Amino acid sequence: MRRYENPFSERQKRHEIKTLLTYPQYLELRQRALPLLTPDKHMSEPEGYRVQSVYLDDAFCSAYREKDGGVQHRNKFRIRAYNGSDRFLVLENKEKIDDRIMKTSLQITRADYDAVLSGDFSPLLAYDHPLARQVCALHAARLLRPAVIVEYEREAYVHPLSMVRITFDKRIAAGTNSLDMFDPRLVTRPIFDRQEVVLEIKYGEYFPLYLKQLLQNNGRKLAISKFVQCCDKLKAQYIILTPHGPSADLRQNGASHERLHNGN
Repeated sequence: MRRYENPFSERQKRHEIKTLLTYPQYLELRQRALPLLTPDKHMSEPEGYRVQSVYLDDAFCSAYREKDGGVQHRNKFRIRAYNGSDRFLVLENKEKIDDRIMKTSLQITRADYDAVLSGDFSPLLAYDHPLARQVCALHAARLLRPAVIVEYEREAYVHPLSMVRITFDKRIAAGTNSLDMFDPRLVTRPIFDRQEVVLEIKYGEYFPLYLKQLLQNNGRKLAISKFVQCCDKLKAQYIILTPHGPSADLRQNGASHERLHNGN
């Protein structure tokens, strides 16, 4: 009989709670929590930093369908950048088993990113890294490829107990006309109409009681991800993105699209 090996045995694992807050709820919660939290090392500005991700999915939309269907063991692949810079690009797999999450990351170059966007995953094999091999295998077997761009502004805070990390994700938007997050013509569309904010709480074996009490709120618990929400936003607008751009008429989306970094 084959011995079962816990995929989390050697890697950091955490619980994750997501809550959708109204903007007033966010302001109130932030004011209560800040005295006990330390800004994340990436927080160079009080308002946070911009996160841009190109999410990958296969020809069967497995990442979308598994998340939407509540599959207990699933993987989500993405390439992530910060503040519009290509100097630090990370290929990531966010794996979830039951109520635990874990990330595996690999820093890649802009040339690698451009190759993946063009459909050539072979440069990743030069890293001789398990994540690179996994992504290349999925590309070959299931046509894993770029699926959607997700952008938002993030405030991130940490607490020394139990690997606690608390983030507020604001101005979440989906790319509507490109799968390249560095495309100067990229336009995005907010996924929420009323400036809602996603609160994410990650922690290790336990969540300190006094932090739990401090962060109590009337927000709505989220069972879906920003990735799924952005995909749904495009579906609602009848937009299907390909490596060559959208395959739908974007005129129905209006002429008021603005980039996230313009503050809209």
